[in-house]
Amino acid sequence: MSPKPVKEERGETGGAPARDRWFTLACYATAQLALLGWWLAFHPGLMSPDSVTYVAHVTTGPWVAGQSVAYDALLGLSLRVTGDLSPVTLLQTAAMAAALAHLAGAIRSLGVRGRPLLVAVGCAALSPPLGAFTVSMWKDVPFTVCAVLAAGTAVRLAARGGRGGGGWAWDPRFAALGAELLGLGLFRNNGFLVASIAAALLVALLPGRPGARRWVAALAAGAVAAPLLLLGVGYPAMGIAPPSRSFAYQTVFGDLAVAYGRRPRLFDHEQRALLAGIAPLDAWRRGATCQTMAGVFFDPGFGHARAERRISDVLELWRDLLVRAPGMMLSTRVCRAALAWQVASTSDEPGGELYRFSLRDPRLPEGWQGTPAASVMRQRPISAGLLAAGLFALDASTVRQLEWLLWRAPFWCYLAYAAAALVWWRTGSRAALAGAAVVAGQQIGVILTNTAPDFRFMVSPIFVGVLFVPLLLREAGALAPRR
Repeated sequence: MSPKPVKEERGETGGAPARDRWFTLACYATAQLALLGWWLAFHPGLMSPDSVTYVAHVTTGPWVAGQSVAYDALLGLSLRVTGDLSPVTLLQTAAMAAALAHLAGAIRSLGVRGRPLLVAVGCAALSPPLGAFTVSMWKDVPFTVCAVLAAGTAVRLAARGGRGGGGWAWDPRFAALGAELLGLGLFRNNGFLVASIAAALLVALLPGRPGARRWVAALAAGAVAAPLLLLGVGYPAMGIAPPSRSFAYQTVFGDLAVAYGRRPRLFDHEQRALLAGIAPLDAWRRGATCQTMAGVFFDPGFGHARAERRISDVLELWRDLLVRAPGMMLSTRVCRAALAWQVASTSDEPGGELYRFSLRDPRLPEGWQGTPAASVMRQRPISAGLLAAGLFALDASTVRQLEWLLWRAPFWCYLAYAAAALVWWRTGSRAALAGAAVVAGQQIGVILTNTAPDFRFMVSPIFVGVLFVPLLLREAGALAPRR
């Protein structure tokens, strides 16, 4: 079909600015109301061992940049100012509602009707996995907010470029995209990889005026470089210790465990001695599951201090195996990344089960009894009725047959790609493709760096995919033969 011109964004040419503002406000209010229900149910928020680590960084110390320093700081500020952690999770609900409204408005600018989008926003916010995730004390929540915002901004920028006139002079949305990509790197240490992949795809997808591509490339370069500079120079200057090299390369230990467990003859006497000097060889065999690196890295016999001292030798061994047994090393990485590309979980191997949420109070370190942090790190639901409803909904959502739909992102990734491809094929617009580029950035980034089948690593593609459903239905309806 011949490409059709992309419709102008309403609100920029005087078409219906008031209607657009009311639509955005309605989307925000719908999402905020639903997410507020999750917050009242699980107040001050769902917590995990990671949550304890964040709080320990800013209370008892030492503060290590192995997690998100930005998120640690938010929790520390909340404790200092309010004496509680609940303001952070409440802020997360507001930020996520704003991100969903922003993306819905961007999709509506492509000609999608408002009512189906409003329903999609409500479904996303009410979904037990997504709603409970939003009120969890995880650095992955603000990371996901930034990814959803970036998808909406990318759609807007690409739609703007598809119209004639206007040039590519400075637009505040370039700054917004830069800030959103920066947030990906600040709220997850490997988020800079997601930002760089998404930015590279956006540079290729933005319609053919070089000014836009230069802006995006320049801002993305700054967004990727800033977190790396902070990790290498900025945080140590603030007294925040860098993460250990063994922690940064924990996936390497998982690769070696699988290789040793499946093909021990690949290792000569010296290489076996290297492994045995870090953990007993039985521990390497026990950890030989491609699903997760946790089997060996968190084994009681694994010596983290010894691993840190021998990390250069470990990396040399890993590179040697990559040359001698590339098929095994690649298959291990592909298996561990199944969360990002495989629609349904088919493995019953230990470590292959999907990690969801911790619904119990976290286990606190020795010596925390009676401290302000210990008093607030426990469940204090504001509404017993909402708590019962939330627990019932979460439990019902864990039916194995629904995992592919409610908890796993690949189906939603492919749905977003299909919707974007249909828009491009039918109208010639790359706007939806630009939004899907952010989804692809996260999917590819997780494939490269995944450590375990953890639901939270791939949440933003689910949010984006749900909001792309009305777009896909519209495009499919336009292709259907008319009687």
